[in-house]
Amino acid sequence: MKKVLGLLAVLSLTVAASSCGDRGSDSSGGTGGDDSATTAPADSGGGKGDWGDLKGVCGPKEKGGEVPSGDDSQGVSADSITLGTVADPGFSARPGLNQEIFDAGDAFVAWCNAAGGINGKELKLNKHDAKLTDYKPAIDEACGTDFAMVGGGAVQDNLWADTGGACDLIDVAGFAVTPEKAGLAGQTPEETRTVQPIPNPGDRYIVAGLKLVNDKYPDALAKTGFLTADFQTLAAQYSKESQGFEAEDAEIVYKGTYGINGEANWTPFVTAMEKDGVKFQKFIGEGANGAALEKARAQAGFEPEVRYYETNFYDQAFLDAGGSAVDGALISSLFIPMEEAADHPATQQYLDVMDEQGGKKALLGMQSTSAWLLFATLARDCDQAGTLTRSCILEGAAKVTEWTGGGLHAATNPAENDPAACQMVMEIKDGKFTRWGPDDEDYSCPDGAVVEVEPA
Repeated sequence: MKKVLGLLAVLSLTVAASSCGDRGSDSSGGTGGDDSATTAPADSGGGKGDWGDLKGVCGPKEKGGEVPSGDDSQGVSADSITLGTVADPGFSARPGLNQEIFDAGDAFVAWCNAAGGINGKELKLNKHDAKLTDYKPAIDEACGTDFAMVGGGAVQDNLWADTGGACDLIDVAGFAVTPEKAGLAGQTPEETRTVQPIPNPGDRYIVAGLKLVNDKYPDALAKTGFLTADFQTLAAQYSKESQGFEAEDAEIVYKGTYGINGEANWTPFVTAMEKDGVKFQKFIGEGANGAALEKARAQAGFEPEVRYYETNFYDQAFLDAGGSAVDGALISSLFIPMEEAADHPATQQYLDVMDEQGGKKALLGMQSTSAWLLFATLARDCDQAGTLTRSCILEGAAKVTEWTGGGLHAATNPAENDPAACQMVMEIKDGKFTRWGPDDEDYSCPDGAVVEVEPA
C-alpha cells in the first residue's frame, strides 16, 4: 500500500508555531507582488550553504551556469533566478493568515544569497497574496514573472490546473490541499507540475498518530464528533479525515458545520456534542476558531476523553487565544518539534535563520523551508549541468525518493507523491507544547499507518 500523509491538508488556514521562548513572533513582512532579493548579514545563519545533513545547498558558482533559451527558463538570467511564493495573509477575516510562508521565503532567500546564491545565482522573490479567495489573479501574476513557485500554499489551489498549470509554471509547494493540486498517490511531479516535499495525495490518509492515541483511549473512537467549516476545501478535508477515522473503526456520532469566519456563539456546538455523547472531538480549521470552541467547551464543563487536532494547531496563536481551555489537546505532526531543536541541527538552523530575519517562526514556515531546500538542491544540480529549466527541476524531483529537509521531518517520497507513514503527537500542557508520544523515538511508524480513501 502506498504510504501517504493527510495531516497537512488543512494547513491552508492559520498556522503559527514557533520556538520555545519566541513562539509566534510577528514580522512586518510584505504581502503581495513585491520583488525582493533579501540580503542577510555576512555572518548570517551558516553562510556555508549547508543545512542539517544537506551539503552545499547554496554557494558560489562551481560550474555550468549557462541560461537555456526559451520559456522553460523564464525568470533565469546569468546571475539571478526570479521565484514566487503564495500565501493568504491578506484575507480580511484573518489578517496575516499564513504570514509565516512569506517570512520563511524571505529568510531562506537571505540565507542562500549570503552563502553565494544557487551556483552563484542570486535569488529574487515575488510574494503573491491570494487573500484566500484571490488565488487565480495571484497565480496569473506569477505566470508573467516567475521561473517557479516555491514554498507556498493557498486554500484555493484547486484552481492550479487553470492557472499555473496552464501557463507551464511549476510549483515546489510548501503544501497542497485539494486533490486537483496535490494529486493522487503514485502520480509524478511531471504529471501535476507540482513537487511536494510533504506529499498530501487526495486518496490517502495517515493514521499513525491516531493509532497512538487509540492505544491509550481505546473506547473514544466509538463516539467521534467532527466539527468543520462551511468552506469547500475543508468539506473535502472532512471527507478525507472521516474516511480515515472510519478505517480505524471510528463511529462518527456527530458532525457540525460552522462559518468559515467564525461564530458569535459556539455553545450550541458544544451542547450538541455533549448530547450525542462525543468522547473523541475532532476539529477541522484554524487556531482562532478552534480556540473559541475550546473556551465554550471548557465553560460548559464538557470533557471528552480526546481532543485531537492536525499539525496546523501547533501554533502559539492557538495557545494565546484558548488559554487554559486548550490544555490537554493533542496535536499530530511529522516534524521535529521546535522545543526539541537542541538535539536536531536542521530544526535549530531554521530557528536561527528566522531569528536573523525577525520573521514569524511556525510549523508552516518549517514546511515552506523544506520546499525551499528541495528546490535549491534541484536547481543547483540543474544549473551546474547548464540546464536550469522547469523541465529539469521536474525530472530531478522525479528521482527524489527520500526527503527529510535536512532532518526537519520524517522521510517522504516526493518522486511518487508518497509521504512518511510516521507521526508524533504533542500535548498542550500548562500552556506549552510538549511531546506526548512516542517517548523512545522521534516518530511512531506502525504497520497500517496509511489508509486509502476516496478523493473528495
